[in-house]
Amino acid sequence: MPLNQLIQQHLGQQIKSSESISTGVFNAYQVTLANGEKVFIKYQNNRNDLLIKEARELTLLSQFIKTPKVLISTQHCLILEWIESAHNPHTQTQLGEQLANLHQQKDTYFGFEFDNKIGDTFQPNATNKRITNWAEFYWQYRLLFQIDLANKNNHLSSTDYQLLRSLEAKLPSLLDFEITPSLLHGDLWSGNYISDQHNTYFVDTACYYGHREIDFALSFMFGGFSAEFYSAYQAHYPLDPGFEQRKPLYMLYHYLNHLNIFGSGYHANTMNCVKQLLN
Repeated sequence: MPLNQLIQQHLGQQIKSSESISTGVFNAYQVTLANGEKVFIKYQNNRNDLLIKEARELTLLSQFIKTPKVLISTQHCLILEWIESAHNPHTQTQLGEQLANLHQQKDTYFGFEFDNKIGDTFQPNATNKRITNWAEFYWQYRLLFQIDLANKNNHLSSTDYQLLRSLEAKLPSLLDFEITPSLLHGDLWSGNYISDQHNTYFVDTACYYGHREIDFALSFMFGGFSAEFYSAYQAHYPLDPGFEQRKPLYMLYHYLNHLNIFGSGYHANTMNCVKQLLN
């Protein structure tokens, strides 16, 4: 369905102007409506529930952190309020405080009510499995899924594959303390937050309930988060002892995912995490 028709059908407005925005996965636009209001639209030609699921995640998270308001979600489009990006000196502190609040939202089981995606990759969330052991969930539904996918995609040698599979035996000792399921953003890198003059908003989620430490992994890998971010988080919800030693365990999931999406450029980082964990 053409963009003009979607806007007319769902918002009762004509389009004054639109500008394409690069998001990596979906077609996306900043649209100015005839009444002067701006909205953000993700659009896809194929009919599926990906954008409906994203809207459900944003609506859930909006109870605890700031996200753009969901206006419409269908199998073709997701329409959000437009956040006008601007300098905000409190961005990093706001990010840390909000993330700490999000992670204090708990559930009984690890996983989520539906499967979703992490970037372009399918992310299984153990729906209806009632898993209470984080090491079991993290191995079966995060690491092993990505390892087998990387092997299928011919990104791993047989030695690499066996080394990665050997990590299963290490998880009980690495995760030998009480871990409760926290609500996670799931894909928190510097491109997935927006600040206006007063507030900071989280976008492009890959939600599930898991160990809160994994939400920091991408910040270690690609930067974009300052000392103020970590300090603000620590002040509101202090991290457990051993956090620094577990960093490569959680970076590994995202490096594997990047290996599967982008290819061999992420192989060295992937195997470096493995070596750190095995040593």
